[in-house]
Amino acid sequence: MGKPLSSLTLRLISSAVLIPVVVSLVAIGEWFFIGLIAICIAIAFIEWINITKHIPISRLTKSTTIIVGFFYLGFSFIEMSLLREHSNGLFWTILFMMCIWASDSVAYLFGKTMGGPKMSPTISPNKTWSGYMGALIGPAIFLFLAIHVATPDFLIERTPEGWITLLTGLCFGVAGQSGDLMISAMKRKAGLKDTGAIIPGHGGILDRIDALLLALPIFLAYIKFVTG
Repeated sequence: MGKPLSSLTLRLISSAVLIPVVVSLVAIGEWFFIGLIAICIAIAFIEWINITKHIPISRLTKSTTIIVGFFYLGFSFIEMSLLREHSNGLFWTILFMMCIWASDSVAYLFGKTMGGPKMSPTISPNKTWSGYMGALIGPAIFLFLAIHVATPDFLIERTPEGWITLLTGLCFGVAGQSGDLMISAMKRKAGLKDTGAIIPGHGGILDRIDALLLALPIFLAYIKFVTG
């Protein structure tokens, strides 16, 4: 028998397949994108319920946690729909996804190259403070470059001050990392490594969208401030 694929290889293959599909549906928009988000949120809610069932807490607390998850994920569905339906929704949606990617990538780069003390060993053993700083710096720089250097035509007359964009990027990173740690804490209490296994090498849907769920309101507030 052949040697099983490594986790990294599976992650790369999954990404190579999923990224073009997601980007295509984002570009098409309308019901195709809404359908994608609806399916992802529905699966994420099922994963949320499964995690909650494994946490040793009272039945009342479990029920409350499930209700909180329903509204938490439900509002995220509405927010993603509003983002794409914006008058320049394609630009903003792609930019949002790229900011998430920048946060993850720079966090990984800083964590691997700088190392240093662990941020929260009991919740997420692999996270370091250097990686956390990278998760904040990444989206701040990327958002600044996208808005103030490669300024799109529709923002030329309404570009905000640079410090506002940088601060938004930093808050974006903080929110994303908070969402990631929240799901990590739930998995730790439930004794689970991943929220699911639907994406080879990545785990569940919730493992992939945990950061964007809390970062999304920050991003929408920035769009509202910039575009009015």
